[in-house]
Amino acid sequence: MYHYIESGLPNVYLKNGYSIDVIDDEEYTSIDDLEGLHRVLARIIASKAMPLTNAEFKFLRIELNLSQRILGKRFGVSEQTIARYEKGQSDIPRTTDAALRSLYMESIKQNNSVSYFLDLLANYEAEQAAQEILLEEIDRQWKLAV
Repeated sequence: MYHYIESGLPNVYLKNGYSIDVIDDEEYTSIDDLEGLHRVLARIIASKAMPLTNAEFKFLRIELNLSQRILGKRFGVSEQTIARYEKGQSDIPRTTDAALRSLYMESIKQNNSVSYFLDLLANYEAEQAAQEILLEEIDRQWKLAV
């Protein structure tokens, strides 16, 4: 059985690598390697063909350990603009989407050109069907489950 995790991201399920504890009739999920799980989720998000959702944008910003203010300065926009992207109040421009992905990939030493991400976004229609993400922990590393 797979376990859905409340992550702010849609359709993320874990095959293993977690435990569930019940305390005072409340269920609590513990992740064995939370940092590793975050890294693999961020790589999946940064590499997907569809545009970033507001939650994914925020997730990548947090994984980069950047405040809204600092990211806004890097992108030449206000802190409020970044907040509006993350709340879904403004559309995330394609170039901003690609730039954030590129910043993340650079941070993990997986450099791809900005044009690579722009091409991904331009061709996302082929992957518009909703996707579920199923992850499993193998040898203490999170991976896409097959």
